[in-house]
Amino acid sequence: MANVTSSSQPLYVVDGIPVYNMDAKPENWTGLYRFINETQYAPVKEPVPFSPMGNPLLDLPVADIDQVEVLKGAAATAQYGIQGTNGVIRISTRRGADGLALAQPLRVRYAGWGGLQQVRQRYDLLDARQYAELANEAARNDGNSPPYSAAELNNLSGVDWQDKAFRVAGMQSHNLSVDGLTAHGTRYYVAADYLRQGGVLINSQLSRYSLRANVEQQLGRKLTVSAKVAGSQLDQKQPGFQSDASSTLATLLQARPILPPPSTNPYYTFNPMRDLEEVYFQPRTRRLLAQLRLSYQVTPALSLRAYASREQAKLAGNFHVKPTTVPDGTVIGYEQSADSETKTAVYGSELSYQQTLGDRHGLSASLHYQQQQYERSQNQERRTTYAYLNNPASIGTAYIRTEMETEPLRNATAAVAYVYDKRYELRASMRSDFILATDDSKEIHRWFPGAELRWHLGQEAFLADVASLSALSLQAGAGRTRSFYSFDQTDQVDAGLHLGMLHDKLTLDAQVYRRRTEDAQATLTTVFFGTNGPITSYYSPQIELRNQGVELTLGGSWQLGQFRGLSTVAVAANKNEVTEIRFGTYSIDKVNELEKGQSVSRFFVFEQQGTYPASSPEAGRVRFRDRNNNGQFDYGDGQYQGSGLPRRTLNLYQQLHWQRWQLEAQLDGLFGYQILNTTLVGLDRPTGNSNASVRALDYWTPNNQNTSVPKPGRAASYGPFSDQDLASGNHVRLSQLMLSYEVLNTEARRLSVWVGGQNLFVTGSYRGFDPNVSSGGASPLLAGQDASVYPVARVWQLGVRGQF
Repeated sequence: MANVTSSSQPLYVVDGIPVYNMDAKPENWTGLYRFINETQYAPVKEPVPFSPMGNPLLDLPVADIDQVEVLKGAAATAQYGIQGTNGVIRISTRRGADGLALAQPLRVRYAGWGGLQQVRQRYDLLDARQYAELANEAARNDGNSPPYSAAELNNLSGVDWQDKAFRVAGMQSHNLSVDGLTAHGTRYYVAADYLRQGGVLINSQLSRYSLRANVEQQLGRKLTVSAKVAGSQLDQKQPGFQSDASSTLATLLQARPILPPPSTNPYYTFNPMRDLEEVYFQPRTRRLLAQLRLSYQVTPALSLRAYASREQAKLAGNFHVKPTTVPDGTVIGYEQSADSETKTAVYGSELSYQQTLGDRHGLSASLHYQQQQYERSQNQERRTTYAYLNNPASIGTAYIRTEMETEPLRNATAAVAYVYDKRYELRASMRSDFILATDDSKEIHRWFPGAELRWHLGQEAFLADVASLSALSLQAGAGRTRSFYSFDQTDQVDAGLHLGMLHDKLTLDAQVYRRRTEDAQATLTTVFFGTNGPITSYYSPQIELRNQGVELTLGGSWQLGQFRGLSTVAVAANKNEVTEIRFGTYSIDKVNELEKGQSVSRFFVFEQQGTYPASSPEAGRVRFRDRNNNGQFDYGDGQYQGSGLPRRTLNLYQQLHWQRWQLEAQLDGLFGYQILNTTLVGLDRPTGNSNASVRALDYWTPNNQNTSVPKPGRAASYGPFSDQDLASGNHVRLSQLMLSYEVLNTEARRLSVWVGGQNLFVTGSYRGFDPNVSSGGASPLLAGQDASVYPVARVWQLGVRGQF
């Protein structure tokens, strides 16, 4: 983490080409509340980095991926300069004949599966009878007549809105490929892929079509030419006014579980399903990527590589609001279109030298130059496609907006490596990025050094007699990165150990790191009340961050009779901390959520001390601690606490083989963080005006005073977030489970069938859809905030794999 409010997404590099999420931009999220003064609370919209639909990885089929490599070390990320500040994920697609050197005849592969998905966990809400009784109690507490009579209580038309909104949806995926290596040195891989998913939320779906061709030709002994072309089309349908359906789902969850009486005009009848059924967004993303690479072996020690690529992505989206006629004859409805196009051109060359000098010295060096041009254009148009019945002239364009941005980037990197006697290894690099400042058209230079030292102890003579030792090495590194067009700078140091025992059947990797970021990106808000209402002010202090942690990975391969296994356990702990806050030359200890010595992501809450007793004038209301001891409840009683960023992670992977059977399982855990679910906050308060959670039934009464739930009615409708609104996010998830059976296995033919699932269970006490979802996108400041976004599904799959 190298920023406060910007996106923390890593850089994705597919076949050497950086890919961007072209829709990563701020979006307003209305789930936050601020305590304005002693008597007023007001909702505040804050900018949230959110990426609704442009994820480039959605266009890349899993079957086309050959290797995924995560770079997070100091020296490795430094070689990516301003693009590597959040880490780098390198993805390589398949080559013909699996990259092997031996000729291979044409091979046909097919991988397909079908499945079902459903919402793993729903909110536990009141049914019609429970809600009606609660509403009656709220009315009596407020001095009103109960809205439901005894007869009506016995004849309620109840409805489960979650049951109407969610569904069991079908899924299918098909990938067909041919590959091979001819005797003339032509290596090829050609694939076609189709994916279709029905969403667990009605009126939502996704489909993808893609084609890929990777061809590599050896011309003589020195020259290799490779070309890659990939095209895809991604179609989505997203119901509601927001792409993550958060506001629509929040409204549905809070809707009364009672069917409204029939109406002659449904426009005036509240229907929480209306936004799901009549409002939707349909984005279509098309991508085309072409690459050409030339590799020439000048001498046995000297090689030259040149490459060029062109990527074009176009997003065309239409937002629809179904026309509805109201009693005065007005037809309400409109359409809005948004087109976005990105073009990325990358050109580069690299000169590499590698030589062994004598028996002990190994030297390698490289010079790399790359030029990248990123262009984006965006057009938005809103049309009133449905007119007033008596005014056809109202059909037309309401507004048109066009944006254009260009981001040129050039970089040069020099790297050198030296190995002595296979024991001592030194690697160092220096990258210089040249970016064109848009304000004055001047070029800015950024320098990014990186270095790493390794000591291979396993090659030392004093360990030569340890028969069980197969590898032992120590590593230390340092590097610098920063963000694009920003003043921030991140310096990282790390150290690690690699241990291999019993011919690497048992391995241990340990890593410690510390990252220090100066001038981290941060845009904070303050709300003032003026004569015309609340005014939001934005400001950017200079923040210094420190991230430090440790990672341990233990792996082993074993055999017990006919059972063979592969086991991996990985644990990690991280601590992020604000170490400095400045405005110019002035240093302060605290501003909004940020405080020296504390985590970036915290929650502003008030400490709840149960409810007032029956003897109090405030009987049944929530009681908060008077932290500042001034005798009244005000802003000074609140405090920031908790963290929305997990402090510890756990990963368990197990693979078992027995004869033709294979079992794979993966468990993932997150610990040491909290979640603020703003929808649950409302559901836990028995106002009687909207539905509530089952927890709200434990409300205050003269006979039930030992409770944290206030009495129903107006007493429950007022109040800020409390510490009891924070939920523990600790959980362990069965992320993947697969059982496969090998039907056929010969030299030329293979066939296997498998059954599996994803997100089959999640432990923990969280009462929302899923504890690993953030409505704040990739913003560290807003981590842990849940506004009931699109739920994570439980998936069941049945598939087949074969090659001929």
